[in-house]
Amino acid sequence: MNTMKNTRLHNLTQDFLDNKLDAEGQQEFYALLRDPGQREALTEKFMELTGLPDMDLEFDPSLQPLLDNVKSVDLPRKTPVKRMRYWRWAAAIGLLVIAGSIYRLTEEHGSTPPPITQRKPVAPGKQGAVLTLADGSVVLLDSMKNGVVANQAGTNIVLNNGQVVYNAEESGAAATAYNTISTPRGRQFSVVLPDGTKVWLNAASSLRYPVAFSGNTREVRITGEAYFEVAADAARPFSVRFNEKGVVEVLGTAFNINAYTDEPLVKTTLLSGSIRVNKQQLLRPGEQANIDNNNGITIESSAETENAIAWKKGLFMMSSTDLPALFRQISRWYDIEVNMKGELPKRSFGGTIGRDVNLADIIEALNIYGVNCRLENNKLIVQP
Repeated sequence: MNTMKNTRLHNLTQDFLDNKLDAEGQQEFYALLRDPGQREALTEKFMELTGLPDMDLEFDPSLQPLLDNVKSVDLPRKTPVKRMRYWRWAAAIGLLVIAGSIYRLTEEHGSTPPPITQRKPVAPGKQGAVLTLADGSVVLLDSMKNGVVANQAGTNIVLNNGQVVYNAEESGAAATAYNTISTPRGRQFSVVLPDGTKVWLNAASSLRYPVAFSGNTREVRITGEAYFEVAADAARPFSVRFNEKGVVEVLGTAFNINAYTDEPLVKTTLLSGSIRVNKQQLLRPGEQANIDNNNGITIESSAETENAIAWKKGLFMMSSTDLPALFRQISRWYDIEVNMKGELPKRSFGGTIGRDVNLADIIEALNIYGVNCRLENNKLIVQP
């Protein structure tokens, strides 16, 4: 293959893995995949870029009808949501082709990946949360329609298309009235606080905050993981408390904080603005503070910010995410128990997986990468 063709093949495959193919690139990629004369080179490039071992693969002819169907799909031109759905469907076909080849190879060598023994699909998480009001009453936001769901100390609490918004009707509302919004496992939600600060909560997380900010400070407390876009107000610094002693002090900024109790470190990643961690370490955009159980802080000067906020964008980031951390994310989002047996393989991954797919699709992708998984009785069994 000449240099120009090889470069184009490399770029197409890399863009496929990174979800960056435009409509024209998608058509070109799948045209190559349908072509028996090009398929081998494309598969080799796929395996090179994903770190899979070099193998002699044989394409499974039974998969050809799936590829042929791609020809008849019209790419939507105006609706981004439909375009995204098309991309995920097309990407799944591409992985299916590779998977078919690998499964055929492993069958010939007598080593097939563990089957998914549980047939009932495990659906991905969705939008939903529980709102606990100052008087202890509970509002299940999953089942609520748009509109006012409660009034606390002169502040209307409005549900608007999957987001809770606090609209203060009276000035000087009591700041001692606190609400807590909690996301169970398998749920995400967002809230707009009384000062206009926007907060996105990941699964198995909670946020406690006053229904109105008064005085010279704005303070909230979280468990789990949240992404903040803090409304600028230099006269009233914003602070986020976590665990027993941890605190992030903010003026106006966007940052992510991962403070799950089952994670070895609390990770605070700054995207813009400036924050101070535990009253001692000032972060610049692109930096991440890693806080251990003794409140010791180490700074990553060139943090992978896209990895930190992948969950907010609806993605599992495969690259640079260690396997135990990935499985903890999967456990929270799909609300399942993960049982890891033995030491997991240490290998690099590439690309992303959408958080809107069934668990079976995640298992299949991981098996392709050599991570043996199977689902039994709503437990994900992982072994070398």
